[in-house]
Amino acid sequence: MVWMLVGLPLASVAIGFALLFAAVHPGREDMETVGRVTKVGKLLVSAEAAQSPAEVSTEGVVLRTKGDMVEVLPLDGDFPRGGRLTLTLSDSSGEQRIVHLSPSELGWRGVGSLDRDRDWTVRLASDSGAWLMHGRWAPQARSIRLMP
Repeated sequence: MVWMLVGLPLASVAIGFALLFAAVHPGREDMETVGRVTKVGKLLVSAEAAQSPAEVSTEGVVLRTKGDMVEVLPLDGDFPRGGRLTLTLSDSSGEQRIVHLSPSELGWRGVGSLDRDRDWTVRLASDSGAWLMHGRWAPQARSIRLMP
């Protein structure tokens, strides 16, 4: 019984030091070389006052493709009309496509197609620049959801 009073605390201290050593000195499998660094973020600078958040509050939009058309469907009815959709390839080529959207029966629609086998960065902005939504269109995805 006495050995438990001495042995268990010593064992816990030894295990604690072993875990501390493992955390401070990472192994070879934790090492990774960085091939490419990307800065993610947005900065909106405007001389005019931006609209208040209540005027552009929304649950977001759904983007989907139908043939050579790209549709933007708002998830609620309070979404402002008009906008420009910019599709940029996420690989090193950085190919960019701009789709001008016009109102349709459900939301907006624009003529433009994209290769579904590639990864796209999506940016939806108003014509005036008052609001911006962005996201990523993964390969083989049929639709994506953008939220503010």
